[in-house]
Amino acid sequence: MSKLAVIYARFSSDKQREESIEGQIRECTAFAEANDIKIVGTYIDRAMSARTDKRPDFLRMIADSAKGVFEYVLVYQLDRFSRNRYDSAVYKNKLKKNGVRVLSAKENIRDDPSGIILESVIEGYAEYYSAELSQKVTRGMTDNLLEKKWTGGLVPLGYRTKKDGTLAIDPAGAAAVTSSYKQFIAGKTVPQIIDYLNEHNYRTTMGTRFNRNSLSRVLRNKIYTGTFSWGGTEYPDFAPRIISDTTYQAAQAIFNARKKNSGKEVVQRRCPDAYALTGKIYCGICGMAMTGMAGRSRSGAMYHYYRCSSKNNSKEKARREKIICSSRSVNRDKLEKLVLDTTVQILSSPEALHCIAEQAVKAQENAPQAAEVKRLEVLIGDVEKRLQNSIRAVESGIISDTIARNIRQYEDELAGLKTQLEMAKLDTGFKITAEAVEYFLKEMVKKNDRYKLDTFQAFIRRIVITGDKVEIYYNYHSVPNILKNPVNKMLTGCSSSIAMVTR
Repeated sequence: MSKLAVIYARFSSDKQREESIEGQIRECTAFAEANDIKIVGTYIDRAMSARTDKRPDFLRMIADSAKGVFEYVLVYQLDRFSRNRYDSAVYKNKLKKNGVRVLSAKENIRDDPSGIILESVIEGYAEYYSAELSQKVTRGMTDNLLEKKWTGGLVPLGYRTKKDGTLAIDPAGAAAVTSSYKQFIAGKTVPQIIDYLNEHNYRTTMGTRFNRNSLSRVLRNKIYTGTFSWGGTEYPDFAPRIISDTTYQAAQAIFNARKKNSGKEVVQRRCPDAYALTGKIYCGICGMAMTGMAGRSRSGAMYHYYRCSSKNNSKEKARREKIICSSRSVNRDKLEKLVLDTTVQILSSPEALHCIAEQAVKAQENAPQAAEVKRLEVLIGDVEKRLQNSIRAVESGIISDTIARNIRQYEDELAGLKTQLEMAKLDTGFKITAEAVEYFLKEMVKKNDRYKLDTFQAFIRRIVITGDKVEIYYNYHSVPNILKNPVNKMLTGCSSSIAMVTR
């Protein structure tokens, strides 16, 4: 069954040529046809800048996403959606909460490079927040805990923050939590639970699809019993209870049993026929995506490899577009190892780590919530100045009905603005420091396991294979003598065994 999508097209008055409305729609339509996506609507903003969200059809599209009539928003390229990285993150998050994803017809990317890294850090940051950074948090942390106020960071799935900073239950998220525990205790595997949650349109706190890491955080988090752990101390009744102590203990018993049986904690491994680079790997000869394939040799041995998709559908799209590609298939394990080793090598360099962290933190600078706080503070200052001028006029003996009305009006206006300011400050949340990003990235490198490439998905933007040449594009900006992007590698001997694979 085809997926349903709408097209969003936009042009600014100073740039229309190949990125004209017609050209954008044509490219998006071709992308949809190639990926079995059905277009059900089009939203168009003419002569509108992407640096602002004041675009009529754009806002109408965001509102319509809540109706459940489409699953994707197709854009020609991501700057059509927004050029402000935080504007983009905010609205993509709204779309994600409504089960809608943004796809680019021209680029296989999800967001601005540093924004992707920042999003990855925010999602995983809570896992390490209390473990190593407890001595460096703000002075009022303990007071907040005693008052049962959320300490900052990503709010756990199933909860939301109230105006006073305490946690309240979010029904949709709580349903995902209870379902996860119920299935896990009933014997379902982690991949089965992940598939169930994603198929039933449950999403993480970040609005993203569930994966192994996000589900593990849910199944390991004691806060769902109402108890919050921080700095080696437990704070009971910190949050409303979502599951019983018995349910939580049963889930931990399963984890402990697996650890005891294997001598180490069992990690759910991806299926043997899974391909970590799917959606990111492209053929450098014809430009088409490469897909994971499997086959057996005459001896019965199983082989896994990536092959240009033009060879997979040669009777349909490739023939229709007259694509003839001479690329060779690439051994999956050797390629994934090369990409993993390269990524770990980059993140093991202190200089590179610092540069990446700085780039990620800069993504916070133009946060719309912070801008709103500043705007309200300026307005409050202006109203307070006018109020004080009116009061001084009265004190000096100038009395009139107009001044009296102005004073009442300014007081009412001031009270309203201050309320808005408090709400805006709650929305702003906390800011992640470069130190925190560096720590998180170091932990990712430290937690080494066989399938760690899945962990680094957010850092890998695109991989292009041309013969034995591998170009790895990362989600960071190049820095002379420190960070290269793309990183070029040679992968020899990858195709020798593919000739033995049964076609």
